[in-house]
Amino acid sequence: MSHDVHILLILILVATSVAIAVKWIKLPYSIALVLVGLGIGQFNLLPSVHMTPELILLVFLPSLLFEASWNLNLHMLKRCWKPVVLFATLGVFLSTIIVGYVIHLLAGVDLAIAMVLGAMISATDPISVLALFKKMGIEKRLVTILEGESLLNDGTAVALFRILMAAAISGGALSGQVIVSQFLIVVLGGIVSGLLVGFLTSFLTRFFDDHLLEITLTIIAAYGSYIIAEEIHVSSVMSVLVAGVVLGNYGSRSSMSPTTRLAVGSFWEFAAFMAESMVFLLIGLQIKFELLMKYSTEIGIAILAILIGRIVVIYGLAPLVSTRINPIPSSWRHLLFWGGLRGSLCMAMALSLPLDFPLRENLMVTTFGVALFTILIQGLSFEPIVHFLKVKQSNPTERKGEALREELNELENEVRKLISSGLSANAINKEKKQLKSKIDQTEKLILKLEEDDTSIADIERIQIEKLLAHAQQDCLNTLARQNKVSKSIIKEFRVRVNQELESLQIETPPVQEQAPIAELTESGKADSAAPTDKS
Repeated sequence: MSHDVHILLILILVATSVAIAVKWIKLPYSIALVLVGLGIGQFNLLPSVHMTPELILLVFLPSLLFEASWNLNLHMLKRCWKPVVLFATLGVFLSTIIVGYVIHLLAGVDLAIAMVLGAMISATDPISVLALFKKMGIEKRLVTILEGESLLNDGTAVALFRILMAAAISGGALSGQVIVSQFLIVVLGGIVSGLLVGFLTSFLTRFFDDHLLEITLTIIAAYGSYIIAEEIHVSSVMSVLVAGVVLGNYGSRSSMSPTTRLAVGSFWEFAAFMAESMVFLLIGLQIKFELLMKYSTEIGIAILAILIGRIVVIYGLAPLVSTRINPIPSSWRHLLFWGGLRGSLCMAMALSLPLDFPLRENLMVTTFGVALFTILIQGLSFEPIVHFLKVKQSNPTERKGEALREELNELENEVRKLISSGLSANAINKEKKQLKSKIDQTEKLILKLEEDDTSIADIERIQIEKLLAHAQQDCLNTLARQNKVSKSIIKEFRVRVNQELESLQIETPPVQEQAPIAELTESGKADSAAPTDKS
């Protein structure tokens, strides 16, 4: 155990050193980790470290999936759900079939085994590409399409892989109808499992306001949803994803205070950073050059197969979901094609093959070779391709304005939902007043951002100071409920915090183009129940 702890600490130190180094060198963090891992493994600088399927699927994958789904922007996802769903479902099926047949025909591998390989290497994992997109300020809808596809196709690829692997082991031929029916049962079961865990956790967090306890509950939700789904033999990946989406977009807003949301978000950001660091470092450590050379022909065929499959998926399906309102231009299609990197998930699936599975070493090394090619060749060439295609990049001011407008839209939706929530008139008026104040300030922030003499730093400073003041209000409310501090002291501090919030009010004329808030709050037409923060 002591030896394993030492190795873990060394790997964390290496990952931290790489993270510091990439601040000065123009190299994506994940790719740098793979290169460092390759160097360490090639020169035997560390004792042998093995990547096991349990380590990836049970330890690292839930963290990465939960963090990504917790932060998934549902408002933006609604604008591009059609390409995301199409690429992540039908696209995975098409890619698996194409890759399987190409490998079967060119490498002479049995079709059932080739299909298993096709399922393993059809799921995309473009972490480094997404980081580059965000750094370069690529339009958010393109980022969401790539990110949404990579999240959803993890679930579909793992479900399809397990079905095809079971068929290959049993030796029975499965019809397309049987595969689709089993696939739907597994995926839908995972979605239901994730919904139950997500809403149950959201319900539990209503009864207290303790950021440490609520962080612990989200950990239980992330790993519990995975384990429950595994036990009932449904898609564990879909279960974690759905639980994360429910908690991130519903539970965090209806049951958590702003202070707790910040704490939970920071924790999962750190957890995902550590998991991502370990995964990409381990990928580099697993690669054995002598085995890559031994199976170089098979790797070359598999690389050709995934590129053909990706061409069919992107260029064949994109026209079906490209509309005048939400187009997918040709430059985006080129980036979606070349951004289909493979990563830790395909390697974990390869490692999970039974020891007596036919051509196991061949399939594992081929999968590792494909992942290495996509991470290094496609990953390193991606930024020059973005510049060559002259894909539109938004400047920081435009990105901040877009974020503020999204925030304004969410606040207005909360007002509409509040009206039909069934709360008492007094409760509705109280919440309405708070939301109206937030909407007014957000509108003024947008106007202020459009002024030439206002910097993004000024806008963000105001937002952060307001967030801290609201966090102070949460703490005072908690102390008042616990009766641990005298009412006079709490009242004194409330006055100070309220004065601080008043000092942060932005004196800017109201927005003329927006629908008046009075219309929004007085009309009885609304959607559904509104989440409200704890106070």
